[in-house]
Amino acid sequence: RSSPRPSPPTRDMTPTQIFAFTAQMLLTCSVSLLTHASMEDGKYAYNTLTVPLFAELTKLILSGSLFLKDYHDAGGKMALDVGVGTVMAAAVPALMYFISNNLNFIIIKELGPTNFQLLNNLKILATAVFFRLIMKVKLNDLQWRMLIILTVGCTVSQLTGCVAEGSSGLAGSTLGYALKLCNACLTALGSVFCEKFLKGNSNPFHFQNCLLYLWGSLFTTFSVLVEGKLIVGGMQQLIRGHSVLSFALIANYAFVGIATSGVMKYLDNIAKTFAATGAMFVVAAVAVIWFGEPFRISLVMGGIIAALAIEVFYHGESLLQTPPPLHLPQTHRH
Repeated sequence: RSSPRPSPPTRDMTPTQIFAFTAQMLLTCSVSLLTHASMEDGKYAYNTLTVPLFAELTKLILSGSLFLKDYHDAGGKMALDVGVGTVMAAAVPALMYFISNNLNFIIIKELGPTNFQLLNNLKILATAVFFRLIMKVKLNDLQWRMLIILTVGCTVSQLTGCVAEGSSGLAGSTLGYALKLCNACLTALGSVFCEKFLKGNSNPFHFQNCLLYLWGSLFTTFSVLVEGKLIVGGMQQLIRGHSVLSFALIANYAFVGIATSGVMKYLDNIAKTFAATGAMFVVAAVAVIWFGEPFRISLVMGGIIAALAIEVFYHGESLLQTPPPLHLPQTHRH
């Protein structure tokens, strides 16, 4: 039995890690903003199932092009692991993401968008649990407490006027809550298995992404075919209703997917979670400033709680160190 690896280090990040982390956070912000901007009269003119399909295909093309460039630069001398085990390992996170994304529609119908968003923070703790069990990375007691506080902070930031209006905030069916719990676990498992795949074989990064996005393309193609519109209406159904903004959204999804893979390859799922948390607060601030969303004190309170939780998670031990005593100059009496 292998002993757990130590908790995530607190050392400064490398330029590659900083780039991947920053890219994921900023691109995650623009996903939400572009999704909002691509709506017309509160509705989507395009088939929303085509967005993940085009995004997966774009990621596959981009990663394939980057891999071919690296392969050419290496003179065709690049050892690749294309065994059945490696190829099938790439299918596991893709399948979990596919199931999770399709469950979201049922959950929102059962719980409503507000409760869905509040319970979405369960992914933080679920990711940490599976990160500990599968990746064997040990988190200390203080770090576990900070993850709980981070979850609370994110939840506080999303609270609306439901309490003032007399609502308990727990409306919805038992099925909805059960599916949301399963969905949080599926999403977390998908992320951790994705990290395990990226760190578990010696294949080049872009080739690993090719395997991941190949499976993602297959699963999203399957979902479009099952819907039936493509079969009835032909290929034009794929691009019907799309605009410059929706294609910008697709490109953004593709880039954020590659950036997220970079975070999991060169950092870990905890860093990925923190980047997503940072993006959530940036989007909320932009929505208040640019889209006229009402300012909520709960957003500020949640942001402060989350920021402190992340700081203590990484630097808790150094923050708890007792500072050296202050020596005042002694005055001598004459």
